[in-house]
Amino acid sequence: MQPSNLVSDIEKAISSRSADASALLHRITDLFLLSVGHYSAAQLDLYDEVLNSLIAKVEVAARAILAQQLAPIDDAPTTTVRSLALDPAIEVAEPILSQSNALSDETLSQCIHTNGQEHLLAIATRKKVSESVSDALIAKGDRQVLGTLASNPGAIISDPGFGVLVQQSDGDDWLSECVGGRDDIPEQHLHALLSKASDVVRQKLISANPELSETIQKILPQQSPSNTHKDSERLYDFKGAEIAIGSLELTEAVVTGFAKEKKLAELIVAIAQLSGLSADEIQRLFMESWTSPVAVILKAIGFHLSALETIYRSRLADGEAVHNDLINTKAEFIALRRPTAERILRFFCARRAAKISNLSLN
Repeated sequence: MQPSNLVSDIEKAISSRSADASALLHRITDLFLLSVGHYSAAQLDLYDEVLNSLIAKVEVAARAILAQQLAPIDDAPTTTVRSLALDPAIEVAEPILSQSNALSDETLSQCIHTNGQEHLLAIATRKKVSESVSDALIAKGDRQVLGTLASNPGAIISDPGFGVLVQQSDGDDWLSECVGGRDDIPEQHLHALLSKASDVVRQKLISANPELSETIQKILPQQSPSNTHKDSERLYDFKGAEIAIGSLELTEAVVTGFAKEKKLAELIVAIAQLSGLSADEIQRLFMESWTSPVAVILKAIGFHLSALETIYRSRLADGEAVHNDLINTKAEFIALRRPTAERILRFFCARRAAKISNLSLN
């Protein structure tokens, strides 16, 4: 496309505009997408100027659509992409922050310093996160951001960053597991984490990384065998449960019915199928003390707070009192937006699939 034709096409689109700036933005975006990847620097600058001037005049929904369209494009207009990334509306910023390769570390750092935890969480799920951006996330992020960043194999974490993560994970089994499970954690930080981690966390890390067994024994030579939650040792007939629920439509009412009847195998398998995780993973997360992933999973699959509490109580023995983990999980569930929960769940499913693929190749 020649520059003169490009200018003519843009002028025609602008001259045909209605009073709706969103319609004009849509037309200009469609025009841009026709030859994306083949524009000169001057042509990109022209589109950048037009698009960036229009996004200031349109509603959130129109900006969100533009962000979704530009996020996968490596040579998207940089000023426009930056404006979308710094947008205070998470539905606009999220696609750009989590996917766009057109963003600089400077823009990502600015976003971290000026926006809230949902923006930080989107950045933590990027395929690659530089050391400087990771440091900024660690300095400002909440536990959900820290756990997601630590679980991201594409994130580069500095030595001081690991130190902060280990400090923040003290007393937090889920975060300890995320940090301790990294292949690149420096030895001194791994020792510090393992020396303070619960026995449940140590056993999980050994299960995922058998080579840690010797390290743990050196750190804790008197450590007794793990006493995990009583339900984590229970054997469940997942195959039978899969057959039993095979013909059922797995709604929230059906799943809470399993919970009320204490059909735990059916409950675990149903949540596994709804979330895309394995039954073993759901058993580990739901049958032991509850942590952040439980709130994420139940929110992502569209369950309500009442279902959360019913599922929690199904694990307890008759007369057993609820614990603080229910209170904490309910608070996180209430604060969590469903789109955010869905994004986190997709991230962890993709990470697990990548690990399985790497193991099969090795």
